[in-house]
Amino acid sequence: MRSHRPAPRTTLANAIVRAAVRFAYGRSYRALLDATKDPRAVQADLLRRIVAANADTDFGREHGFTRVRTVADFRAAVPVQDYEALRPHVEHQERSGDRCLTADPPVYYHRTSGTLGKPKDIPVTAAGLRRIKDNQRLLTHTLALGTRAFEGKVFGITGQAVEGRMAGGTAYGSASGLLYKEHSRLVRRRYVLPAETADIDDYEGRYFVMAVYGLAEPAVSCVGTANPSTLVRLQTLIQERTEALLRAVHDGALPGSPSSGSMSPAPNPARAAVLARVLAAKGILTYADIWPNLRAVVTWTGGSCKIPLARLAGSLPPGVAVVELGYLASEFQGTVNLDAGKNLCVPTLCDTLFEFVERDSRETGRDDFLSLHELVEGREYYVFVTTLDGLYRYDMNDIVRVTGRLNGTPCLEFVQKGKGVTSITGEKLYEGQVVDAVMATAARLGVAAEFFVMLADEEASGYTLFIESGPSTPAAGVELADALDRGLRETNVEYEAKRDSGRLAPVRVQWLAPGAGAAYRAERVAQGQRDAQFKYLHLQYARECAFDFAARQVPD
Repeated sequence: MRSHRPAPRTTLANAIVRAAVRFAYGRSYRALLDATKDPRAVQADLLRRIVAANADTDFGREHGFTRVRTVADFRAAVPVQDYEALRPHVEHQERSGDRCLTADPPVYYHRTSGTLGKPKDIPVTAAGLRRIKDNQRLLTHTLALGTRAFEGKVFGITGQAVEGRMAGGTAYGSASGLLYKEHSRLVRRRYVLPAETADIDDYEGRYFVMAVYGLAEPAVSCVGTANPSTLVRLQTLIQERTEALLRAVHDGALPGSPSSGSMSPAPNPARAAVLARVLAAKGILTYADIWPNLRAVVTWTGGSCKIPLARLAGSLPPGVAVVELGYLASEFQGTVNLDAGKNLCVPTLCDTLFEFVERDSRETGRDDFLSLHELVEGREYYVFVTTLDGLYRYDMNDIVRVTGRLNGTPCLEFVQKGKGVTSITGEKLYEGQVVDAVMATAARLGVAAEFFVMLADEEASGYTLFIESGPSTPAAGVELADALDRGLRETNVEYEAKRDSGRLAPVRVQWLAPGAGAAYRAERVAQGQRDAQFKYLHLQYARECAFDFAARQVPD
């Protein structure tokens, strides 16, 4: 479908938004730009503020915050922390109200299931919520000045604002959902989805409601969601249940979940008829058909997210800007995108004290800590953060890459979780290597990689690729396995050495039945992972993977 030249009305609307955003958020934008000129001084000042503010907390007294003057002092006083080390402080602080981690009490918690074990509840103070809001405004500034995202409506997908309450009564959930609800009425009028959509507990019902609202609104110019796999899932639903969705648009009624009944949109027979004609002509509805004036998709683009982005590419209108959302986790916001065209993501150096260990050093047991100003372009690092909300030298188990510099500050992109590394006989195979090799091999062989996961089987001394695709044959599986094995050899010299020596068996390929990837995701969400921020781990140890992929195999 051809792109449309913006009508005078939308051009004027975008100009008004640009002017308003520049006026409202320009000072914060300039302040962050100014901070990038001297990251060493900014980080040193931030450390002084953190230890001074929290010296009289339990954690501050235990670790001698009053004696900390420099980053070196801080590293000597505070060992690297993981969540289990902080959990007793978090839980006691919530139950008692004592000042365990921060002088200011938490008013909210980000809940995340993590990789294994009990849920992690990340404390957020009132000032922390304001910082999250300020960083959202900076991204709005970037979008308004660098794209045409605000010519029309915004289709923003968030998490649930309040998923439950802690023992002391404090709410936990997704801060993006909380702030979505708290926007002014003027801002909320630009959003397509009612805030209550995120509160629908039923997984399929929530997507159905999102699809109905999305189909009913042709004027969407911006889509925002943390993970692009959410958009792939929504697209699949639209293709599988088109008739029921168009009927809901026509009637303004949402069948199924009672919790969605109060959110039914207004009946729109004319819109349903337009989409029905497109469907009759093409046999399918793409995002280009639904939102022909879509200008920007704001989402994660790094790591394994490039897989769903590749699947979305053919569905989007031509010329859509794909804008990096930034390095964002439940624990903290790591970067802010200051250039929508180049996706320059600057660390939140005024809010977060960063430490890094070079990837190779960390993975060989040497923790040589570096500060932000010491990073080298092109290299990869593990991340450790200290926040104003009570995380101290916290091991994120994330790997980032330095993509360039803005003034004196390195720009960062997320590469993968540190968890996404396996080693059976010393080959140290990385998730990024597997993703690149599978995608390149599948594209070369004409295989549609709808979903895949590589499992490291230590007992068999080899790797098995479970892949969901279209029609497949055993012969095609052999060809794919051989080509993938060659690709991994070219990418990873240690893998090649272990294969040549016979210490690693050849890659095996097992075809999965349609829907296996969706079933895996649904199970993980049911077990506590937040849907909006769900990330597939495409490389895992077989012993750590609880999902039974073998039961989803296509029979030989």
